[in-house]
Amino acid sequence: MNLNTMGGRKFLATIGCGAVTSLLQYLGKLDPAGSTYSLVVLGTVGVFIAGNVAQKVKAPRATPD
Repeated sequence: MNLNTMGGRKFLATIGCGAVTSLLQYLGKLDPAGSTYSLVVLGTVGVFIAGNVAQKVKAPRATPD
């Protein structure tokens, strides 16, 4: 199974965290105001974006032939 065809590990982890957090909010396990939900979603999306930026910075640049 190739994870890159499904978006990569970072993307799948972000979607998984969002799904679990949504389920917990739906079941009433998180605070009713939704501040924990928004904090987790913003945090995981922020880490996803930061990971992509770091990956782009570390990736070797293609040199023209």
